[in-house]
Amino acid sequence: MLIGLGVVLIVLLTMNYWSKLSDKTKNKTIASIFGLIAIAFVVVLGLLFI
Repeated sequence: MLIGLGVVLIVLLTMNYWSKLSDKTKNKTIASIFGLIAIAFVVVLGLLFI
């Protein structure tokens, strides 16, 4: 329940401050999100085949 609340708060804060961020910071944020998704995908595949 706390994780769900944390995710909602992060999304709301991101929506609030997204327009105020510079383009460089936006690109770093998007790259970080896709990097985390890629790492999670590799970890899940690794766990499925072990």
